[in-house]
Amino acid sequence: MAQNKRRGRKKHTPTISNTGFIGSVFIDTLELEKKSYYFSRKQLHIVHHVLDGLAQATSSLFAEHDVTAYLSCAYLHKQQKIGFVLSTKPFKEAEGVAYFKNYLIEKNFYNGNIEENYQEIFNTGFIGVVFADLSSIDRFNFEFEMNLLSKLMKDMIIPVKELFLRNKIPAYISTVELEEQHKLGFVLSVKPYDERAEADLYFEMYLRERGLYIGDEEEDIDKIVIRKKVEIL
Repeated sequence: MAQNKRRGRKKHTPTISNTGFIGSVFIDTLELEKKSYYFSRKQLHIVHHVLDGLAQATSSLFAEHDVTAYLSCAYLHKQQKIGFVLSTKPFKEAEGVAYFKNYLIEKNFYNGNIEENYQEIFNTGFIGVVFADLSSIDRFNFEFEMNLLSKLMKDMIIPVKELFLRNKIPAYISTVELEEQHKLGFVLSVKPYDERAEADLYFEMYLRERGLYIGDEEEDIDKIVIRKKVEIL
């Protein structure tokens, strides 16, 4: 009697040529929905906190692999600017904000009293800022912030990576978003790679390896355990 083959999913075994990937940092957008708010506000409520959390995690992961790429996200509400502050040395939050203000002043983007707001900074590792101007936006709501978060991550991370590379820091970063997985984040590498072909693929494999990929649970029929006991009379 022919033995029935066990039904299962067809295994997909993609390959990644880049050996420089060191990990990923990401957020679960379903978790962010718990922070939803109903009334519009004059300033950001969520985006800057998420971006700074991802930036800090990115810095930590690069530092673990001896890559001196440090970044944070700063939000200057009165200036209506949000951006990533970049450095080749660790820095405190207050230093990042001060450098951001100084950068805007030096580039003639600062609104207000320049003499009172310019601060002396002793950290010599700062290499620049990548920022977005939010002055055209009057009010924010939760849905708008979620769309803005995705846009800022995708648009600002490219010049962030280029600025690090220009300063000979091998910090390769790509924004990845798997909508069906409700995951949005960055993949990090110490070597260049094909972003279109490998970034999302690596992110998917990263989630699978950690049991975080939705849909990888066993099918109910696969959970049935069949035990057979043979007795010789």
